[in-house]
Amino acid sequence: MTDDLAPYADLERALTRLIRRAFLPTSGEATRREADVGLERAAYATLVRIAELEAGRLSDLAGVLGLDASTTSRHVKGLVDAGYVEVAADPDDARARRYSPTAAGRDALERVRDTRRAHLARVLHDWEPDEVTTLADGLDRIVTAFENDERQRA
Repeated sequence: MTDDLAPYADLERALTRLIRRAFLPTSGEATRREADVGLERAAYATLVRIAELEAGRLSDLAGVLGLDASTTSRHVKGLVDAGYVEVAADPDDARARRYSPTAAGRDALERVRDTRRAHLARVLHDWEPDEVTTLADGLDRIVTAFENDERQRA
């Protein structure tokens, strides 16, 4: 490793450990179970993105999920059938549909977020509030840097 990359070695290792831990299937399942949200991992991820898009089209959703339209459509149909997502006509294109979380969908998202926050509070109970804030700010800066780099590469 070159000396100019040496400061990033610890960061790379820490991020790798965090990502591996955060994306363990059992971790997400436990959180959703504790929040009493009976959605599988892919369905929950789809619901999160639908909420972020605020009445987005299927093509928009497929793009942010990195999935093809048919797979995304199956996930969305399951969420609609379960009452977590509603469908509305697109006012700009009569052929298209827009998807939004229902009250039940928003409630499910909030319960999972509350459960995650409570878990973080338990795990980081010995951290000072300013340490938690500093970490959150640093992680936000990292994500923004990756997003900016991705836009520049596109």
